[in-house]
Amino acid sequence: MLADPFAASSVRLMIQSLILGGNYRLFTERNTRERLFRTYAWLIESYRTAHSRYGSDWQVRLLEDLTNTGDAEMRDLTLWLIGLTRKTADNLDVSPEDYASFLRETLRYCRELFTRMQRQERFDEAWLLLMAGSATLNIRGSQKARIGKQLEHLFLKTALTLLGFELNRNFWMNIERDREVGREADGEVESRRGRIRVEVGLIARGNQEVIEDKISRVGRNGIVICDRLGARSNVYAGAERSGVRLIQIRHNQPLVELKRYLEPLVTIALRDPPSTEGEVSAALGVLSDGFFSLVGARETVDEPES
Repeated sequence: MLADPFAASSVRLMIQSLILGGNYRLFTERNTRERLFRTYAWLIESYRTAHSRYGSDWQVRLLEDLTNTGDAEMRDLTLWLIGLTRKTADNLDVSPEDYASFLRETLRYCRELFTRMQRQERFDEAWLLLMAGSATLNIRGSQKARIGKQLEHLFLKTALTLLGFELNRNFWMNIERDREVGREADGEVESRRGRIRVEVGLIARGNQEVIEDKISRVGRNGIVICDRLGARSNVYAGAERSGVRLIQIRHNQPLVELKRYLEPLVTIALRDPPSTEGEVSAALGVLSDGFFSLVGARETVDEPES
């Protein structure tokens, strides 16, 4: 069930964990590790095939094969083979035309290094680890980027729906900047005297500057929902000075707190949010699979084929 991190069943579990004040990252980490293990197995098979076919020159010959095929699905393998990720290649200004020379130069000085260490027999194993390391950085970074922001938006949409709000009637998502407000917002809720801006930040401890930025986005009487803050964080004090309600998800009942804050400010009668695991599961089960769709995510994470 968790093999596809973007399947409705997986996303439901992550949203349920957030509503119950849990750690949703345990679900994404399970998915990420499965993808990593599958990729490692694929890299081992690719190495064995190339080594048996080309011998000690397998890196250069495999790169030639990958370049000649022009297969877009093999672009990641091409970069991992030379020990890079797409972002690192961009930062180093290494273009596809440079791959062959970059690989040969890396092979040259790495072989010299292993000769000085008198570990020549470990060279291919070390190169495989280099490929696996690049793959790990690539996959961990892309998984986080693809699921993070969409999950924030989906959590907010789910929370407001369970409280009784209706999308595009008394709450709105993905607010663009305009002449009236110069900053985007994850959402806005209709209140008695206007709209309340809401931001969600599923940020772990150590990134409080992201939450501080979100506090500045929502303005006075706005809401910032965050995953977890450090024990010594001064973000709460900053939010209070700005007149912003800060709601922590972890070890809390975020929907209860959200309802408590919004109830005197809105015109509709709010529902009591589900609070137990069974209640939350049942409430989420009523919503369609389409409700939990993470748009555009699946098409960019298909596993490479050997």
